[in-house]
Amino acid sequence: MHIWTDLLAREGALLVILLALGAGPAAFLSDRIDAASRLALAPALGFCAGTCLATTVLEFVPTDLTYWMLVPAALLSLGIGAWRTRRSPGCSRSRARVRPRDAVQLLIVCVAVAGPLTYTLHEHHTVGPAAYTYTDVDGYVAEEDGAQTTSISQASTAWKRAAPTGARFADLTQLYWSFISSFNANPNSAPLDANVNGLLGLGATDTNSAFLIVLLLTGALGAFAAVRYATRSSTWMAVLAGALFGGPMFLELWFDTFEAAIITLGLLLPLAILGSELVRSRHAANFILFALVFACLLTVYPVLAPILALTCALVLISRGLALRRGGTSLRSLGRPVTTWLGMLVVLVVAFDNVSLVQTAGYYHKLLENAVPLPRVSWHLPLQVIPGWLLQTREFWYLPDLASSGFKQIVLGALIPLVFVGFIVIGVRRHRPTLALVALAGVCALVAEYSYASRDACTYCAERDLLPLAPIAIVLLTLGLAALLATPRGWVRALGVAGAALVVIAVAQRTHVELTRFSHGSYFLDSANRSVLRHLPPGAQAVELEGYGQTLSAQAEQPLAYDLVNEHARGRVSIVLGSDQNNAIEYLDFGAIRSPGVEFHPNYDYVLTRFAGVDTDRRVIARSGGIALEQRTQALDVTPYAGLEAPLARLDTTGTAWVQPGQPLELYVTGESADPVWIRLTFVANGPVAITPQAGLRFRQQGDTMIACVPTTGSAPIRQAAVLLTAPVVSGHVPQERFPPAVPLEGISLTAMRAIAGHCVI
Repeated sequence: MHIWTDLLAREGALLVILLALGAGPAAFLSDRIDAASRLALAPALGFCAGTCLATTVLEFVPTDLTYWMLVPAALLSLGIGAWRTRRSPGCSRSRARVRPRDAVQLLIVCVAVAGPLTYTLHEHHTVGPAAYTYTDVDGYVAEEDGAQTTSISQASTAWKRAAPTGARFADLTQLYWSFISSFNANPNSAPLDANVNGLLGLGATDTNSAFLIVLLLTGALGAFAAVRYATRSSTWMAVLAGALFGGPMFLELWFDTFEAAIITLGLLLPLAILGSELVRSRHAANFILFALVFACLLTVYPVLAPILALTCALVLISRGLALRRGGTSLRSLGRPVTTWLGMLVVLVVAFDNVSLVQTAGYYHKLLENAVPLPRVSWHLPLQVIPGWLLQTREFWYLPDLASSGFKQIVLGALIPLVFVGFIVIGVRRHRPTLALVALAGVCALVAEYSYASRDACTYCAERDLLPLAPIAIVLLTLGLAALLATPRGWVRALGVAGAALVVIAVAQRTHVELTRFSHGSYFLDSANRSVLRHLPPGAQAVELEGYGQTLSAQAEQPLAYDLVNEHARGRVSIVLGSDQNNAIEYLDFGAIRSPGVEFHPNYDYVLTRFAGVDTDRRVIARSGGIALEQRTQALDVTPYAGLEAPLARLDTTGTAWVQPGQPLELYVTGESADPVWIRLTFVANGPVAITPQAGLRFRQQGDTMIACVPTTGSAPIRQAAVLLTAPVVSGHVPQERFPPAVPLEGISLTAMRAIAGHCVI
């Protein structure tokens, strides 16, 4: 039950903070925006206000010293909101009340978007983080934890001092944060999240998943408000629009932890509403709110800024031509337009000058091809894009329509075609939405250009196409709302059937994709947290063992490192001698290194994924295959390559499987004047061959083999390696619809000890 409590409390905490920070800005929204829509837009406005404030402050001061500022900022915002409401005329105050029907609608959106993700985390008995194919979550967690103790300027300076000399960081969380700060990479939600973590007394590994759910929900509430704004009604299609933010495309972004994309898509529709208000009325509040959201987008996703700027230019040109046809001189429009644009630029700079400088540096690097763009394996031919963006198909299962059967043709072509019909109706009924159509067109053109100009960069095209999803959601639900609002019965029936088709088609794919992610994702196991509660405050250093030798190592080892670092800051010991399964990609960018300042040979505790391996250590706490162990001998041995383990949920024994053909590599730490050996015990499913080497001795009896392996090097760090050949035995694949990969299970390491002097087999 505590998982439910933790998740809901953390989601609720961030949502309340965003609502409080956004209450003041939301109070200045136009009277055309009703109370429910203002409430729905408040989290987005609160995120923007909090992010701009936190990013500016973080440039100079770490969040450990500034998290308190959220309280007065939230109280000030609430006070401004209350003052603004009291000053409003009676009719405006009545529109500030949320009716029971509106409250129910908002609750449904929250449950539809946050419910499935929260339930999935609970079913895996964890508060997260989670990762499926891509593990950007490693970087986001490191940024938030790094920001707690080091400001942006301090981190950037640290990197610039270390880079020319190749100096290494003892704290790898700070290594990543320093690199990001110096590279002019925008910190996304890290400044705000780190301040909230400080306020709650939690680390980024405790809150990342819960906060990411809230950020997704913020986008859903923005879609809800956008449909109500366009229809000027409390249509239930606004609820459908919000719920669609929990569909397959957004689930994929969540499980692959594309945080920046989630935030950007969530701010897109609130920005569209504010842009519409700005075109309608040049009231000062409209300028300020539009500039606030645009400044936040520069912080989160600067790549989208030129696309939005070009779209705004097209809208202004269209508006100018319309006024010209009405008899207004274009020359008379030039001066006010220039003034308005100047005001917006000044406001954007004022709100977040730190990110503006970073964005300029980022674009400079981008133009010089100094930004490493991922080269991904997926392909996005034109035929698969409608089903992906309209959420009738899964991103990770987009087979070619010509050769994939009738079902995929229905999901990928026929149903999307029907959806496009509803979108056309929505655009015809609500002509101002042509601005969204223009944005979609610009995104498509930029996506094609980025794909072609970057040597078939599918990733470049995909990120530019992402805004089409929330645009399609709004236009689709507006089309359905138009049908449902028609007096003719058969037209309303068509609208009901269309809404049912959308719900059934998207919900069915959502269920399948959620199952795929639930079965195949890595979830940071709560066993790590439970055993770390027993770590004494006076521990010198905690060695991380086995986390780099799992099939989920790219996500698991960095997240486990950050978790331990949150408990023992600056006292985590880790070996960077292997990049097996990309285990150190997010720790030191994949550079294989001999032991340095990040490895503490005098570690006194070990957090191990191989709890089933017998050692001389004393077990302090164990949960399944994960254990916290205390070092009891002067010499200790730890493996760092050649073993593998499946997801911890699939194996509670903590078995370490030796991978045939890969050398088993180990370190022995500690002082000894005598020669040092490693005594290893293996259990095999057949005969085992061991590659001879000087001094190595072994004995096999039945399925058990004992080997004495000599070490090389000198105290306090010695090294040993042994190469085994054993029968290739496939691992036990779980009976799941989308089972994760499992290691070979021909031979396991069951015991390891460091021995000084003479080793007896």
